[in-house]
Amino acid sequence: MNLLRLSVACVWVRPLNTILNVLLLAIGVAVLTVLVLAGEQLEERLTRDARDISLVAGAKGSPLQLVLAAIYHVDVPPGNIRLADAAAIAKMPHVKRTVPLALGDTVQGFRIAGTSADLPAIYGATVASRRLWQAPMEATIGAEVARRIGIAVGGQFTGTHGLGLDGDTHDGTPYTAVGILR
Repeated sequence: MNLLRLSVACVWVRPLNTILNVLLLAIGVAVLTVLVLAGEQLEERLTRDARDISLVAGAKGSPLQLVLAAIYHVDVPPGNIRLADAAAIAKMPHVKRTVPLALGDTVQGFRIAGTSADLPAIYGATVASRRLWQAPMEATIGAEVARRIGIAVGGQFTGTHGLGLDGDTHDGTPYTAVGILR
């Protein structure tokens, strides 16, 4: 009896075992395929988000936390540095461009970023409706955030201190939406 006949006989003798093994093999291949595809997508996204950023300077604390909060917006911000310190970094001769970023407040769980008009360009964001902010307490909102919180151009909203939904609300200083990103 050769190996092929023995294998076929084993399949016919135990059909349930064969079906189960084939099913488990298919599930294993599917899981590996999903993991490879998800890993590639994640790597592409992380690389794209950080492509124009060479250095992140920030408050004392964990460098990983600083990078995750400032570039990927996924961790608690470690705090802000003084504006004078940021200006000193911007004046250094080997610094081509600086993009200030102040984080800490949210609106209904979405982060409010105090920054310059250079930040949307780093992430490839463009304005879909109206314009970017130009004055204090003006805000340009992402399309998904505008849809979820129900804000249109001209609408006002107030920020909440911290990343949670239960922080102190800054009722006396509302933001005015002057634009929506694509």
